[in-house]
Amino acid sequence: MNWEALGAAAELVAAIGGVAAVVYLAVQIRINTKAVRSATIDSWVTAVSLGNEAMATTDEFISIAIEDYDSLDDQQRRLLNRALAQMYNALEALFFHHSNGVVDDQFFEAKMLTVRHSLQKPGMLAWWSSRGKSLFDPRFVGYVDSLLSK
Repeated sequence: MNWEALGAAAELVAAIGGVAAVVYLAVQIRINTKAVRSATIDSWVTAVSLGNEAMATTDEFISIAIEDYDSLDDQQRRLLNRALAQMYNALEALFFHHSNGVVDDQFFEAKMLTVRHSLQKPGMLAWWSSRGKSLFDPRFVGYVDSLLSK
């Protein structure tokens, strides 16, 4: 075997190693992407659970609030505002995770139906218009408002 043949064999081995490294990296990136998406959903579920826990403190008057926000006293409005802010913070986070491509369309759209349905109630819409919009990023507010116009 001469030096040229040895050099060609070494280049072939290097090329095969390069292709193997690229394939390995592609597999690792795919695994990492799945892990990031899973962690995102897990953190979102935790945030929603906290929101649900906060909403539990409003159970006694939530049915009134949904229909007639204006009939709540100041203390009830504060409690409701905290509970809804917690819930909508989780929804806002989901909105930005979706915008960044971490959450898929189907999951996102299913969860955003909750927003659209809840804000069709007069009391919830009154909360959103009077208090809710001021708490969130304008991009999320614009998205929610576009849901309401559908």
